[in-house]
Parts: sequence; structure tokens; C-alpha cells
Amino acid sequence: MKVSNVYKKGGREINEDACVMNEKAGIYAAVDGATGLDGVPGYIASHAVKEELNKATDDHSLFSYVKLANERVQKETMNYYEANIKKSSVTDFLEIPKIVRSSTALAAIKVAPDYSFLEYVQAADCMLFLQYETGAIRMVTHDLLQDLDSIAIHKLVEKRERSTNRHLGLGHLREMVNPILLENRSKANTYGGYGVIDGGEEALDFLERGRISLNRVSRILLVSDGLLLPQKLDEPDAWIKTADLAFSDGLDQLVKEVEKREDDDPHCVTYPRFKKMDDKTGILIEF
Repeated sequence: MKVSNVYKKGGREINEDACVMNEKAGIYAAVDGATGLDGVPGYIASHAVKEELNKATDDHSLFSYVKLANERVQKETMNYYEANIKKSSVTDFLEIPKIVRSSTALAAIKVAPDYSFLEYVQAADCMLFLQYETGAIRMVTHDLLQDLDSIAIHKLVEKRERSTNRHLGLGHLREMVNPILLENRSKANTYGGYGVIDGGEEALDFLERGRISLNRVSRILLVSDGLLLPQKLDEPDAWIKTADLAFSDGLDQLVKEVEKREDDDPHCVTYPRFKKMDDKTGILIEF
């Protein structure tokens, strides 16, 4: 089994992604933290998950380790919130509004020692793909967060196209769609919303998880959404195109193509998005 990975900071000072390469336990994960709105930084959640998965062993299920990671996210979110935001003690996690919490997307796998199957756990917009010996690509997970974000993206483009707004930069336009982003964040771990690891007990009910045979599987891909190929409005199959490029040409080539599109479109006009560049994490496993 050959494993390669990429881990690159985006346009902000702190990389809120995390990358797990726990070869001893067969656990690999792409983790993508999200900062609460005027709240707890995303790296609190992503690095709590990373640290729990890094110390995991082969003794228990992947889900059991993710459950421990979620409990750690709750503890560290409470500590940060009471020290830096509320500046007084927090006795109940539910005191912290959902939109303020640190949260993280996750695509994690645990490969059996004999490579016969894998367990997986996924949340939000980190993604898992398999490629078979025939070349066929299987998108194991679905990006429910992208479905919600597209509503805000369409509204942002609509406002940009108005003649009175054409002088506005991306930051101002994003502020105009902020109510939609707030509404989306409030849908975390709810039906009609999306699953994400944020320390709440309900998060465990909204994780995608399962076990998949690795019979005739030749490659596995785990990626954060920072490696999603920037796409034009309503462009179909962007995730499949992303996986196809990674499987055919490797992670380095995928990063080059993503960064080229980001650099060619610094104002996010050709490829509408909320920021020029994002943190990037990817793991490619080849049998």
C-alpha cells in the first residue's frame, strides 16, 4: 500500500485543516475546521479530532474514536469560549450558540490490516472516493454543505451583477449574503441541514458511516473542500472531476490546477466562491 498526501495553508494566517496519517492503526483522515461566526476558531475542532485519531490504535472501531474526538471538541470549545469570549465559567455546553461553536468537517477511514475492507466516517464537505481496477470512480459520500452554500453563492452573484454593486469587493458582497450563511450554520446537525462535528451529542446522529469491501479497489482518495476544483456557476460533477484528476495525475497535479484557477480568478468572478483560496488537505492511497 502506497500513501501520499498534501497539506497546504490557504489565504489565512492559520491552517484550519488537519491531516491524519496514523499508519499503525490504519487510520487516515482529511479534516477541515470552520470558525464559529465571531466565535471559536475552527482549528480548535480540527486539531482536537486530529489528536484523538493520531493516538488511536487498531483495537476499536473508527466510529468509537470519532465519538471520543467529538467529546474532546466539546471540552476544548468550552475552554476557549469561557476564556476568550464569555470570560466567565461555562457549566453547560448548550450555553454556547451553535453558530459560535468551532466545528469541523471530516472524511476518515480505517483500513483493515489485511486490506479486505475499510470503515469510514464522514461529516460536512470533506469527501471520500474509491477507484476500482476498471477505472470506475465511486463517490462514497455526498457534500450536503455544498448544497446549502450554493444558495448563498447564487445570491452573491445576483447582487454582484446589479449595476449599483459592481464596485463592491468580495468582502462587502459576502456581508450582504451573511444572513444566508448564518441560517445555513444554524442547520448544522439538523434534518434539512448537514452533519458536522461540533462537540454536540446530536453530531453523532448526523455522521455518515459504514463499512466497504476493498475487493478490486485500486485507489482511495480523501480530500477537504479546499481541493475541490473551482467551478463555474451551476457546473455539474465538480467533485467527480476533482477525484478523476487526483486519481489520474496525482495530488500534486490536482493542487496545481486548483491553485491556477484560484490565481487566475483572484476576485472570485469566473469561479464564484467566498474566498480566493482555502486550506487544502488530501490523502491518496494506492494498492
